Amino acid sequence: MKLAIQQKVFSLHERFQVMDGTGEPVYEVKGKVLSIGHKLTVTDMRGEEVAYIRQKVLSLVPKYFIETAGRAEVELKGHITLLRPHYTLEMPDGDWEIRGSFTQHDYTMTCGGETVATVAQAWFAWGDTYALEVANDADALTALCVLLAIDCVNSDTTVAAGATAGTVAAHAAASHSDKN
Repeated sequence: MKLAIQQKVFSLHERFQVMDGTGEPVYEVKGKVLSIGHKLTVTDMRGEEVAYIRQKVLSLVPKYFIETAGRAEVELKGHITLLRPHYTLEMPDGDWEIRGSFTQHDYTMTCGGETVATVAQAWFAWGDTYALEVANDADALTALCVLLAIDCVNSDTTVAAGATAGTVAAHAAASHSDKN
């Protein structure tokens, strides 16, 4: 199964659709704007909730809890790495290993050495655009939720890097003006 996710850059609230391989909407993702930590609800096109994703806020590594219809809650845990992102999704029937590329644009999800899903992010697109290809249709919703949680981690990292760069620039500017 193929899914495509395109988020709007200038949205006042997190809300976007997930399309299938033919371009038809299959899910809608809604985020809570004023909450501590990320909270996302995935609904089908009838408006029925099919998944809920929430961030564990006080944690040294990224952690998300994912609930999907008909399955027990599972935990996605990030690992401390230097170059390539690495996550583990603790599943009752075997853990998934999620490994990203150096650029954090491509991810592979595996279970027991078999590929569950692959993710490719478009480089030059307006907003975040992802293509998700899942080997087994039964894993599509879970793989989508993993992708959404990783996107939250990546957006937090981007904001933190921007804040750090802004702080460094502000300190440099202040230091420069003090000398004059």
